[in-house]
Amino acid sequence: MREIFLHDNVKIVQSDRFGGISEGRYESLNMGMHVGDNPLHVEKNRESFASFFGFDIKNLCFMEQVHSNNVVLIKTNNTPKADAMITKNKGLILCVMTADCAPVILFDAKNSIAAAIHAGRKGAFLDIITDTTQAMRHNFKTQEQDIRAFIGASIGVCCYEIKGEVMQKASEKFAFALEKRGEKYFLDLQKIIKSQLNKNGIVDILHENICTCCDKKYFSHRREGLCGRFVTAVKIR
Repeated sequence: MREIFLHDNVKIVQSDRFGGISEGRYESLNMGMHVGDNPLHVEKNRESFASFFGFDIKNLCFMEQVHSNNVVLIKTNNTPKADAMITKNKGLILCVMTADCAPVILFDAKNSIAAAIHAGRKGAFLDIITDTTQAMRHNFKTQEQDIRAFIGASIGVCCYEIKGEVMQKASEKFAFALEKRGEKYFLDLQKIIKSQLNKNGIVDILHENICTCCDKKYFSHRREGLCGRFVTAVKIR
């Protein structure tokens, strides 16, 4: 588990797969309640995560992630069916669960507004980045020059082979993010996300370029199939 520095007024943290009590395919710090793990184990894992970073577990705010472009404003802790949350509440910790999809954090440094985005392939194809930034502009008068972005660990083009209908859709809209090796095609999800951030005027981007499928510190659905989820979380200071 580690903290990522983006700005003095925001705290971003990311778990890995170590330090919990889950077993088997979920070993050990699985943070996802929806993947078939023992709920009591997940609750203890979340307690450990919160304690490690000095958070109150009651303030961890998760989404029911549905691979959409649904964006919600969060004032109090609940579990919305969405893939992006925005808040100005300094008491909340917005959490994104992933195991290859890209966790993206946006922070409006001028107005102290935070957004947490679950940007998987489907969300990226639906341009959830634009929907989130537009919601920040509409609701909080956020200006693109004030936004700083973080793209967390996610599957890289090295491992993300796509086929069939997915490859066809990608070639129509995101040919710039396709890489061909022999007869196989690979998608650069992180490149798509960066391009969508840039399209919205966001150029202050911290991108660690970590592939979850390569790096076994992280859960990876592509590598493991059924597995746990790690968390990227953001809290306004």
